[in-house]
Amino acid sequence: MHKNQLTKEQDILCKMISNVMFQTKFDKNQFIDFDKVYECAKKQAVITPAFLNSNEYQIDDLLKNKIFSNLISQADLTARNYSYHAYLHSIMKKHHVEYCVLKGVASAHYYPQPMIRQMGDVDFIIKPEDTNRVETILKQEGFHRLDQNHCCHKVYIKEDMYFEMHFDFPGLPDQKHESAVRDVLSNFFDETQEITEDGLTCVVPSDFYHGLVMLMHTQKHLISEGIGLRHLCDWAVFIQSVDNFEQLFKDRLQTIGLWKYATLLSKACSIAFDLPFQSYMSKDDDLAFMLLKDILDGGNFGANNNQRYVESLFITDYERKNIGHKRFVQFIRTMNSMIKDKWPQAQKFPILIIIGWIYFPCRRIKKICTKEKAPIHLKQVFSESKDRKKLYEKIEIYK
Repeated sequence: MHKNQLTKEQDILCKMISNVMFQTKFDKNQFIDFDKVYECAKKQAVITPAFLNSNEYQIDDLLKNKIFSNLISQADLTARNYSYHAYLHSIMKKHHVEYCVLKGVASAHYYPQPMIRQMGDVDFIIKPEDTNRVETILKQEGFHRLDQNHCCHKVYIKEDMYFEMHFDFPGLPDQKHESAVRDVLSNFFDETQEITEDGLTCVVPSDFYHGLVMLMHTQKHLISEGIGLRHLCDWAVFIQSVDNFEQLFKDRLQTIGLWKYATLLSKACSIAFDLPFQSYMSKDDDLAFMLLKDILDGGNFGANNNQRYVESLFITDYERKNIGHKRFVQFIRTMNSMIKDKWPQAQKFPILIIIGWIYFPCRRIKKICTKEKAPIHLKQVFSESKDRKKLYEKIEIYK
């Protein structure tokens, strides 16, 4: 498989990003349908790194104004996000709480220009034993908790601040493999580092633990709704910044079954952004390209394909920890888990599971009819889930 099997706008978008982030050559005088590239960039959450040099392109005034408006908006959101991280740091330092930022600023730290990374929420992790104390601190600071159930985090909001407080690591595998991963994570808080970036001081993981968190986070979303180019950019700038990647990662990632995924993700970066081949990159070009195509097809958390989440019901369990069952069996198990999560009483009263099988599909149909949700094309969903499941089985995550 070759890179020219990407769509034209996907190929151009990757080259524009690479030109900004890695100074690779790019023919700016060729004909480019920038409207299509812009729409693609939006769905991949990479408008800033793609169009940072938009003044150098021949873009019509209407689209150029739209791009500039978006760039200004993203810069404002990023600046505010940085201020929220600074606020979090001041709170944690004031109360002597050990914490660490996950993703976000921790990822931006590796960019040639940190402000070009599109930011999301403020994600941070604390030690499990500090959960109640930090909850009390956040409430004293005026935050209130959203009523959401999640296995490893709680969400607190205050005005337009959105804090995702992790009391456990995202993307852990099933029980069979969990203890090995936890062993590798055992020194996480001992190896955090305090950094100052554009006037912001915060605590981020060491190189190894940042890479591990990214792999755990991306694999979980990859097999669900998708990760898009934003996360691939995060990995690309990271591997370009770490000199001793193989020495740092290979042995420990092989122990927990993430080395193959890391090598394929790195090779996907090489294909997408024309980065030089490194010894730690996978030599399986076809599989790496299939991974790249899957990343692009999904977009940022499924923004490019609203069927991806439904496909995932046939691929993996509700907590995104297992892809080992046949698709129909997996769909039944995942639906049952979802119903139990939404209706905890179903654990005691199994009749509620049967009711849930009627209620939740009917609710979805109602939302489709009122155009709150997009229609589901079941034949296509089932077909795509087969190809995706085969891909993820070949990647051998946590194997």
